[in-house]
Amino acid sequence: MSPRTGNGHSVRRTAVAGAVVAGFVAVSACGTDGTPTSVGARASSPAGERPAALPGFRKAYEAGYRTGQKLYDVGGKGAAVREVVGGGCARRALDAGAKADQDRGAWVKGCHDGVGGVPRHPPAHPLAQREPNPRLLKDFRAWVRRAEGDTATARHAGRVCTVELIGPDYDVEVSTDYRSRAKAEEFAATFARWWDTDDGPGVARNLVILDARDRRIATRRL
Repeated sequence: MSPRTGNGHSVRRTAVAGAVVAGFVAVSACGTDGTPTSVGARASSPAGERPAALPGFRKAYEAGYRTGQKLYDVGGKGAAVREVVGGGCARRALDAGAKADQDRGAWVKGCHDGVGGVPRHPPAHPLAQREPNPRLLKDFRAWVRRAEGDTATARHAGRVCTVELIGPDYDVEVSTDYRSRAKAEEFAATFARWWDTDDGPGVARNLVILDARDRRIATRRL
């Protein structure tokens, strides 16, 4: 089920996505003087700041920006469509390592900026916002008992949180008591069957399954 409700969000999302891509294409095509410029040829670090001195969310942004630059250099303007509108950056954040884990939202913003060919515009504060959603947990448990006849799986779900990334993108995290990756992946498949495609005004990108110590043991696209 969706953590948000509301009709008409698909139309709004399409309009916003078109505007975002158009803006990225316009900026990516030229440098500040109108001369075509490779993203990779631009400055690789913020002026006057040492990487070691940056807070975690800024390190995440810089790592995402570098990834976005590489994606643009390989895929050109079309990469912005895949990575921003299609959620590529949001999905890549899960596999981007420790720096992305410091703030997945900041990493995704950096990736968006880099693949869009726009100058660095790092955030002034952490972006990823994690919020417990007990209603989702209650609804999932009720569904899996009723539709699947599975009381054991319902008991394994301990907490559900939504993690706001950037713009409409968010992830869903589910804490469990699983130790086995195979069992966690089975659980993720069940949760994904329950989750519908109406994500409300946002766009759910990833499902992240955590163990009892909040370590990631399985992921799945939503």
